[in-house]
Amino acid sequence: MYRQIAGKLAGWGASRQLKRFFDAAGDPSRAQKQMLARQLTLLSGSDFARDHRLATVDTYDDFVRRVPIRRYEEFGKYIEPLKLGRTEALFARDERLVMFAMTSGTTGQAKHIPVTRRSLADYRRGWNVFGLRALVDHPSAFFRKIVQVTSPMREEKTPGGHWCGAITGLLAETQKWIVRKHYVTPPAVAGIKDPLAKSYTVVRLALTEDVSFISTANPSTVLRLAQTMAAHSDQLIRDVHAGELTPPGDLPTEVADVLKSRLKPNRRRANQLEAICSKNGALLPKDVWNLAFLANWTGGTLKLYLSRFPEFFGNVPIRDIGLLASEGRFSIPIEDNTPAGILELTGNLLEFIPEQDYGQSSPTVLRPEQLKVGERYFLILSNATGLTRYDIGDLVEVVDFYRRTPMIAFLSKGSHISSVTGEKLSEHQIVEAMDLLSQRLNRKAKIDNFLVCPHWSDPPYYALTLEHSVSADHGQIIQQEFDAILQKLNIEYQAKRASLRLGPCRLQRVPDGFFQGDDLKRLACGGRSEQYKRKFLLTQIDGDKDLPIG
Repeated sequence: MYRQIAGKLAGWGASRQLKRFFDAAGDPSRAQKQMLARQLTLLSGSDFARDHRLATVDTYDDFVRRVPIRRYEEFGKYIEPLKLGRTEALFARDERLVMFAMTSGTTGQAKHIPVTRRSLADYRRGWNVFGLRALVDHPSAFFRKIVQVTSPMREEKTPGGHWCGAITGLLAETQKWIVRKHYVTPPAVAGIKDPLAKSYTVVRLALTEDVSFISTANPSTVLRLAQTMAAHSDQLIRDVHAGELTPPGDLPTEVADVLKSRLKPNRRRANQLEAICSKNGALLPKDVWNLAFLANWTGGTLKLYLSRFPEFFGNVPIRDIGLLASEGRFSIPIEDNTPAGILELTGNLLEFIPEQDYGQSSPTVLRPEQLKVGERYFLILSNATGLTRYDIGDLVEVVDFYRRTPMIAFLSKGSHISSVTGEKLSEHQIVEAMDLLSQRLNRKAKIDNFLVCPHWSDPPYYALTLEHSVSADHGQIIQQEFDAILQKLNIEYQAKRASLRLGPCRLQRVPDGFFQGDDLKRLACGGRSEQYKRKFLLTQIDGDKDLPIG
């Protein structure tokens, strides 16, 4: 009885949040006025507020005159004191800093995004709204098990004593028990570093459960789970039969100890799985579970993964989880099989720069109600992370309006950033990596004739294109060293390589003189010679497929 009452109360709370979200979509101007007032309160009395004279600001026009648009690197003056424990550098006295979410920056330094109690509540509320709407649309998923894949929240500590890691890990650890009880895996599984061992462990625990949906940001992770199930079907069945967990790769002892109580011999389920495997040749999610939907990203380059989903999952619908990052959630999809979602106006003050104005010293800046269907914009955010008028570098397209609020779809990171599977590799990092590689090779002159481009494969990888004379003697060393340097410069690239979602960098050769010819100008989008600017990173998948590879 107690659990039924608790479940109803939790559902009632989520329903209130859903109503608030849809009410905001009907009056975006009012919602954004409230967000501006909240942002000013959040910053009140801080070093940031004093530097920008925010004490006398009470209108949006005053706000934009006092606070310039910034990228992450320009917030260092305020983030670094936070890492030392000086919360007053960016926040009002009563704001509580919980942790830092770590993600890749455009330079070699990782970004440390402040997570406050308020921003965590915003993040959780967004997931509640997303989840409740998805469950309402797929009622067969109610009160059934969820496969959720997260990363650890404890990866390193700041000098001030705050943990740095993944916000998904924090959300999983602090989730309400009424939701937590439906998760297949305990939080300890997030700490498994070996990618194959982690995938195997998640699948092993899920095989004995009535799984309703799989929720994780990256579709490559979903695909990896399915491939692991198929490749290790026989061993998984033996483990289910014996009540054991024997993954390939390294399983930390402390994780194994946590999982012992969950592992019981289940001969009946093993026999069912054996019958499925004998009939179909392998275990596949579409045969093992009755999935109501999948929840993961579907936009940008990540949509390329979706072509393989029917092979493993059948025709199960996919609900995009929306535009969200370590910095917050910015959209909530309400329909299947589309990356489009309603702007999240109840946790962010949002502004937009038209694509053609991006990078200008004084760009046009628009508010949500000023956007137009079919147009592309770069997103500027202010929210409870303390990041204010922050240029996150995300390009979105307005595909529709819900009531009076735009529905956006993510297209890509900025024009100089490639992100096949979430690695956010920047041209700055590519150039820095080549400089470091030139030093390691003891070259008198650095290598400045090169090109890097993502290639679609299983898994995808980056190709490094060099001329014959540069790469003839050290080809194998060059591709290995370049890949290793990129992993040190970009923690997301390192994570994707470690989890096998990206393959190692591969070397491609072109004839000497190629980079001085007309071909490079064509790859750089053409134009008159005075307009030409060398590109070192192409951001479109297989954009260099016409290179005359030697």
